[in-house]
Amino acid sequence: MSRTLYDSRYRSFAFCQSCYWTATVFTINENYECPFCPGKNVELIPLNMNEKYEYNLKSNKGLEVKFSTRF
Repeated sequence: MSRTLYDSRYRSFAFCQSCYWTATVFTINENYECPFCPGKNVELIPLNMNEKYEYNLKSNKGLEVKFSTRF
């Protein structure tokens, strides 16, 4: 029996603490690895279906992330 790894109802904001790579992931796997850095430096922040995020990487402040509702 195969197990579904991707589910559109499950969304997370993913970011790497080492290189600041970011993505939206649709996975139920909690051990996500950065595609650019070795190791497990990726943090996952769960998102509700009505939530969105905006991010900005600033050289003097680091990663800024703003979460809000879509409606």
